[in-house]
Amino acid sequence: MEKIENLDYNLKIYQNSNLYTFTSDSILLAKFVKIKKNEIVIDLGTGSGIIALYLAKKFEAEKIYGIEIQSELSELAKKSVLLNNLNEKIEIINKDMLDVNLRADVIVSNPPYKKYNSVQNANMSRAIARQELKIDLDKLLKTVNKLLKPNGRFYICYDSERTAELIYKLKSYKLEPKTMFFTYANLNKKASIVFIESVKGGKEEVKVLPPLITNDNNGKYIENLEIKDVR
Repeated sequence: MEKIENLDYNLKIYQNSNLYTFTSDSILLAKFVKIKKNEIVIDLGTGSGIIALYLAKKFEAEKIYGIEIQSELSELAKKSVLLNNLNEKIEIINKDMLDVNLRADVIVSNPPYKKYNSVQNANMSRAIARQELKIDLDKLLKTVNKLLKPNGRFYICYDSERTAELIYKLKSYKLEPKTMFFTYANLNKKASIVFIESVKGGKEEVKVLPPLITNDNNGKYIENLEIKDVR
């Protein structure tokens, strides 16, 4: 079922409960990203366009390209772009990211980070977004390395349990981690998600920010979290 949801910054977005719907991770990732004036940005796996919408509203990017392999999600993203009058800033492209031939100053991605297994989500749209069915970490980072300009920045959020693998592979593809932080439901639990900013060809030096607590004392998710809370 399709509906319109209200977001921060007076944004609105189309969501369809029969397809993959965005999570708070995407919003936090969008708030983590920094874009300079007139930079070119690519959102790999844009889904319903949530990250592209936030970035277009917050920054003066020259262009933001949202790449989405699922045609139904890409159509939903296009509707949201028009709904927010951002069609001059954002272009949604329905294509496999492996086939994209653009160049960018900044790339952002909230990719599927559950390894492929035989037990799949019955909803294929959600399965593709959550499990490595269409793209895995190596293919993603190879694509980022190809599309990102020298000294360009790459922002990603990923399952914290795969942090060691992520950092190793980022460095393997010449993407040097520069800033990172973890989210926690509370400090008595293990980390949930890791957020990393990398620079293509950057020098070795990483700043680990304080943890971001996402739930209050009653276990309820804290709305309108800002990344300034950890910087």
